[in-house]
Amino acid sequence: MKSKIFVLSLFVLTALCSSAWSETYAEGEALAVFRVPEGVSVSAAGVSVAEAAASELGASVAETYETLSEIEGKIMVLVRSPSKSTEQLIAELKARPDVITASPNYYAKSQSVSSAEFPNDPSADLCWGLKAINAPEVWEYTAGSHEIYACVVDTGVYKHPDLVDNIAAEYGYNTNTVSGDYDLRFGSWDADFQGHGTHVAGTIGAVGNNGLGVAGVNWNVKIIPVRVFDVENADETISYEIRGLNYIANLLQTNPSMKLAALNFSLSCYLYKTPSEMWNDVYYMAYRALDSLNRTLIVVSAGNSGIEVGAPALFDDPDNMFKEGTYAYPASFTGLNNLIVVGAVASNDTAASFTDWGDKVDIAAPGVGILSTYSPITAGERNPPMYESLNGTSMAAPHVTGAAALLMSAFPNATPAQIKSALLEGANKDRNPLVYPYAYVVSREAVERFVDRRIARGEISADARESEIVRVKAEDEKTYAMFKQFDGKSKVSRTGLLDVKAAYDILSKRRTGGSSTSGGCNAGKPVMILAAVIFMAVIITGRKNFSA
Repeated sequence: MKSKIFVLSLFVLTALCSSAWSETYAEGEALAVFRVPEGVSVSAAGVSVAEAAASELGASVAETYETLSEIEGKIMVLVRSPSKSTEQLIAELKARPDVITASPNYYAKSQSVSSAEFPNDPSADLCWGLKAINAPEVWEYTAGSHEIYACVVDTGVYKHPDLVDNIAAEYGYNTNTVSGDYDLRFGSWDADFQGHGTHVAGTIGAVGNNGLGVAGVNWNVKIIPVRVFDVENADETISYEIRGLNYIANLLQTNPSMKLAALNFSLSCYLYKTPSEMWNDVYYMAYRALDSLNRTLIVVSAGNSGIEVGAPALFDDPDNMFKEGTYAYPASFTGLNNLIVVGAVASNDTAASFTDWGDKVDIAAPGVGILSTYSPITAGERNPPMYESLNGTSMAAPHVTGAAALLMSAFPNATPAQIKSALLEGANKDRNPLVYPYAYVVSREAVERFVDRRIARGEISADARESEIVRVKAEDEKTYAMFKQFDGKSKVSRTGLLDVKAAYDILSKRRTGGSSTSGGCNAGKPVMILAAVIFMAVIITGRKNFSA
């Protein structure tokens, strides 16, 4: 009887998986392209050539794409074998001299599935970063959860209509309102006068599928705003940042069940101290204390200076952001187990011209032309937009923060170390460009777009358009000339481009102990596996009670 119970339990597991799992391609099938014999028309040769070849391989032509074949001047067919695997069939087809190429007959997923593939937000399709990190493939299983939190340590987070439902207002905090500090005017955490923090928050968790604006990596997540900059966005002193770290540490300790996936720090401080000298500095100690709680990831932007993270700057920045011999922090901190440093890439798989880089940069993420939510109260703009495209490693880091929160929504018991490991192991090493030589050319088209936007906002007159284009282009070229000094051997990051679906598969495999494939049972529906295990336990328990 025991063996029968075990077999029944396995059957239940298989049945549960079958409704949720599908292979990525049809087994035993291949799409093949054959050469047309010399002196024979495509229409005349199509069936006979392909069928003869397929027959020799113990297969048959299931379909001939006649019109496409005529257009291409090649014979395009679907080949099917009842006895061979797709891998075998493709290998044998490619070995033939009359076959140009062969590939699996991949499954295509319907775009009408309401629960998954892409949200209905009108501008979401413009958010190229979401596709680049394969977020839509994870949305098939989870689009986030309001049980999971992500913290944005920045300029504040405006109560944007595309964000407000995902903001944990009860935990919002402004470091500048503590007694004894200067008067801040409108000093709430949501008073984002720069738009930077609101933009970061939108990439992490703009509400998805609400028919409005854009979508974040998470459609559902609770964002905790911690504002560390003042109204004028003057350089914040480290104390404000440390105060924010203190607040977050207290929040975690007083809420032991809180699931805080990651903190996002899209900011930099340049200091002459080396990373080892920083170990005895309170700035580092504050991060180390938070890290020691082992409750959350600390995601930081690498920096926009074009310098190597963890190494001294080789020159003075022309905009006076840093000096020769200084290091960028917190990106250059070492010895923090849960720290992730993020560099930036562009949509064409090149390094962002501004990104900091090197082996201390853990992972790369989209950081050029990133469309996200923006604050309409930004200082110095007459008609600030509700959405804006921005560039920077500040835009790259929230992709990783959002990915961490998305993974935690699927695997709420995963530790920060497990999520970090999955993110870095799953990174796409093939999409990790060199940072030098800086093939950066300030295109006139890019400058024109910049100038035209300033004209639209009323910042300059239309009559000054041409002179402004010349001026901006000259300034940019002078600025970027400083950065053309590296050896051309370093890549943006140590691991490659963020791939949240690969990270999801890694965590799924580790949780279930089985193999994980895109769209597989283990990857997509771990709850079903648990149901099968419970079912088996109930049967076994019942059998024991019956025997007793």
